[in-house]
Amino acid sequence: MDCLRLDRLDHQVSGNKSLKLLGHIDAWQKSSHTRLLSFGGRWSNHLHALAYAAARLDIPAIGVVQGYPEQPLTPTLMDCQAQGMQLILVDKMTYRQRYQLAYRQALSTEHDAWVIPEGGDGPEGEVGFHPLRALMRNYDEVWVAAGSGLSAQALARHLTADQRLVVVNAVADNGVLAARMQTLTDSADTGCAIRVIDDAHFGGFGYCPAALKALIQDYDQRSLPLDPVYTVKLAWALERAAQQDKLRGRVLVVHTGGLQGRRSL
Repeated sequence: MDCLRLDRLDHQVSGNKSLKLLGHIDAWQKSSHTRLLSFGGRWSNHLHALAYAAARLDIPAIGVVQGYPEQPLTPTLMDCQAQGMQLILVDKMTYRQRYQLAYRQALSTEHDAWVIPEGGDGPEGEVGFHPLRALMRNYDEVWVAAGSGLSAQALARHLTADQRLVVVNAVADNGVLAARMQTLTDSADTGCAIRVIDDAHFGGFGYCPAALKALIQDYDQRSLPLDPVYTVKLAWALERAAQQDKLRGRVLVVHTGGLQGRRSL
């Protein structure tokens, strides 16, 4: 078993978040827009990475966040602001519109911005994963944690028929991720088998009970830091599979970063 440490790609523009941004930044450069705009929560790894990447490239960036002015900023949002990101706080009902094309187009027009879907989703978000094809070639199974599923989808496109992708869902989403993966296999965009583990979310996105906090501490002793949203659930599911002798051949575990989110614990 090997671990692909995407968290080591960059200390600030970390993990799969950096890979998701590459295609969007390239698309922005080819567009006529003057800004980048995206969405995220109060502890968003995506907005954090975007803020640092945009600052390095001298691109004005905007983050749309569900929140209210009277709420204190989290360390994540303070980092974003310190990097020059303009934060736009919106109420819950407005934030729900982030999936609607008309709302994103209105924001694009108002702010002259290339709008990146939440989490770096979209075909542009897959571009940065292309170099991983060669790294995954000699493995029978590739394991990754998922929220929206963009990273899992991108990895699946670069696996072959004799390989399997195991996706650990970090969200209680009533089968949304599984449906996305099924659509991918039905479309023949990947030749690999895909298994979605839907019972390792521990209550839903962002939930990190005592058992997972203890697992984080255990892995700290092994010099393998985990984040409380994604990779700790991946580690838990992986250990269960090992105990049940359900791992197949050579296994590659993809560490997707997000360690700045440990400050939420």
